[in-house]
Amino acid sequence: MKRTQAPNGTLAFQFLVLPWFKAISLLPFRLLYLLSDLIFIVLYRLIRYRIEVVRKNLAKAFPDLSEKELKAIEHRYYRHLSDLFVETIKGISISESQMRKRMLNLGQNHFDELYSQGKSFIIVMSHCGNWEWVCLMSQLVCQQRVQCIYKTLSNPGFDRMMYLVRSKFGANPIPMEQTLRVMDANKEVTTVNAFIGDQNPSSGNSAYWTNFLNQDTPFMWGAEKIARKLNWPVYYLSNKKVGRGYYETQTIPLCLDPKSTSDGEITNLIAQHTEREILAQPHIWLWSHRRWKHNRQP
Repeated sequence: MKRTQAPNGTLAFQFLVLPWFKAISLLPFRLLYLLSDLIFIVLYRLIRYRIEVVRKNLAKAFPDLSEKELKAIEHRYYRHLSDLFVETIKGISISESQMRKRMLNLGQNHFDELYSQGKSFIIVMSHCGNWEWVCLMSQLVCQQRVQCIYKTLSNPGFDRMMYLVRSKFGANPIPMEQTLRVMDANKEVTTVNAFIGDQNPSSGNSAYWTNFLNQDTPFMWGAEKIARKLNWPVYYLSNKKVGRGYYETQTIPLCLDPKSTSDGEITNLIAQHTEREILAQPHIWLWSHRRWKHNRQP
C-alpha cells in the first residue's frame, strides 16, 4: 500500500499554534459551542469576514429571493461556519464513539456490497455540512482503504495539521497533484476514493462548464477522468445537518459503468446533485468560497 507522507509544517506553527488547537479540541462540546458563538460575533459582526463575497454569491445563486430571505441565509451561514471551525479543531481529539454518534452514514449498504465484491469506487461530495467529519466517519465505517483527495493549503502549518486530522483513524489523504500516481500505485487494493466535487478549478480553460445555481460554472474533471480510466463506479455522498454538531450522510449511486459514458456526463451529474444538496439546506454550503472567479472563454 502506497501512502502519502504528512507534509512538513513550520516550526512556529507546531510549537506555538498547534498546542493551543490541541487544548481547545479537548473541551467538551458545550464549551466548544460557546466558543463558536464568540467566533460568530467576531466573524460576522466585527471583522465581517468575506461578507461581500458571501452576499454576491447568494444574490447570484438566488435571484428570486428577497433581501430579507438572503439575509436570513447569510446569518445562518455564519453561524454554521463558526460551528464548522470548532468542529474541525475537535477532530484532533474526537473519539470513535463520538464520531459514530455525531456523523451517521445512512448508505452503509453500498460500501459493504462493494467491499464484498472486491470493488474500489469513487465518492464525490461537496463543501456542505462538515466534510472533514465525513472523512473521519468514513474511516470508521468502511472496510475498504479510504483515500481522501485534498487541495494543499497555502499555510504549511495548517496543511500539516489538516493532514494529521484527516488521517486520524487510518485514512490516506492524497494531495490533488499526486492523485493519479498514488491511485495507480494502489490499484490492486480495494479502496474508497473521496473527491470534493465543487472545488474551484485553477483555470476555467480546461474545465467542464455547466449551469449551476443560476450561473455558468466550471467544474473539475478529476473524478470523472479517473472513474472512466479505471471503470470505478461513482457515488455521491450528500451531507445534511440535523442539529448542532450532528450530521447525516446519504450515499447515492451516480454512475455504475463509467466507461459507457460520454465526456462530461459524470461531471454533469455531480453538478446536479451538488446543487440539489445546496438547495435543501442553503446555509451549510461554503458561501465564502470564491467559487465564480473564472469566466468561460469564447
